[in-house]
Amino acid sequence: MALLTLIVAAITSVQAQIVIPKANFQFDFPDNHWKYLEKLEIDNTTNIYLYSGTPTITKNNDTILPFMRLYVKTDIGKKNALDFAMERFMQQPFIIVDEFNESPMLPTKNSLGYTGIYRDKDGQRNKFYMIYFTNKGSLTELRLETSEDTFENKRAEFETILKSIKLN
Repeated sequence: MALLTLIVAAITSVQAQIVIPKANFQFDFPDNHWKYLEKLEIDNTTNIYLYSGTPTITKNNDTILPFMRLYVKTDIGKKNALDFAMERFMQQPFIIVDEFNESPMLPTKNSLGYTGIYRDKDGQRNKFYMIYFTNKGSLTELRLETSEDTFENKRAEFETILKSIKLN
């Protein structure tokens, strides 16, 4: 009976480890409900990786698909996480709810993180965690997002993902 319990526990707590080679880091999805969508190659030094999580139903019975976007730049020159965050903010402005630079959710001491909100083209308010960090000549913007009214349901899962980041 104890062996069966151990097998069931191992099956139900499966984590998916994801490695991003050009950025020299890895992270874990807390379950196998996250799916790889695609990799977009913007240019020789910039890639975007997209993942989606388990759909969530809002108060209005809308189906929301939480997602993760990794924006990875490998030719960074002398840019740091703050420079990169400011550059990206100018391209995609949002309302800053919280800013943090010391947190277990950040992979390095020179990382920067935000909780933010923006309204999409359909008028939906979306809320997200966005962190910026450098590692071995690469800069990464990692964004975990869902609708504003489903964010609290996803917060613990998002924070687990962020805390799992390990630099190679």
